[in-house]
Amino acid sequence: MLHKFLTHTPFAHRGLHGPVTGHVENSLSAFQAANALGHGFELDVLLSHDNKAMTFHDLSLNRLTGHSGEIHDFTAEQLSQIKLTGSDDVILTLENILNSIDQHYPVLIEIKGDQGRPDHMAQAVFRDICTYTGPVAVMSFYPDIILWFQKHAPNIPRGLVATSINDGELPVEYFSATIQKSYINDLAVDFIAYDIKALPNEVTEYCRDKDIPVLTWTVRTSAQQLKASQYTDNNIYEILD
Repeated sequence: MLHKFLTHTPFAHRGLHGPVTGHVENSLSAFQAANALGHGFELDVLLSHDNKAMTFHDLSLNRLTGHSGEIHDFTAEQLSQIKLTGSDDVILTLENILNSIDQHYPVLIEIKGDQGRPDHMAQAVFRDICTYTGPVAVMSFYPDIILWFQKHAPNIPRGLVATSINDGELPVEYFSATIQKSYINDLAVDFIAYDIKALPNEVTEYCRDKDIPVLTWTVRTSAQQLKASQYTDNNIYEILD
């Protein structure tokens, strides 16, 4: 396996957050708490108004900050002044996060495709990770984003995020096993991150047959953890029950 860090340690989903830790998702405190356990972490990125990669999950600011508007309405500097609800953490750029963490532990970056502009998204992330010396990988539901890295930064590990459960948020073709396998081959992905609720399935079995690491999200219970250990190579987890 070329990228052993993908399976070496679990990844805390959006950092180690929630009521047990008191940290907000996608915050520096949550990431540092994951590293304190010896774990890596997964984070999300979206674009600011000035095309900076921001560490944030939702298009809207409301759920995590109480502010109105969308993340793309504000510059990175403006966003850096907005506190995450109930904490002293603020919205940070990906660059800020990578400059502030222990680089011994791996980072999984999910590049969100909700804003469109896949090339701009990929380029913004690449600018922040191209000089980063720690273990890092990118992943996305959106093949155009993965394609950018395949073409322009093939040495950065890239993965497909996938599910077979249609929640109405993605185009119908995203849930087809045949199309998912074509993405895996055409994009020459280094790993796949699959929905724990959809395991096992022919796509993950196909990857394991081809020695492509299978990660799963989001493991939230001990039963899911057992399932992950049976059908995948690593898990992206939240605090277990």
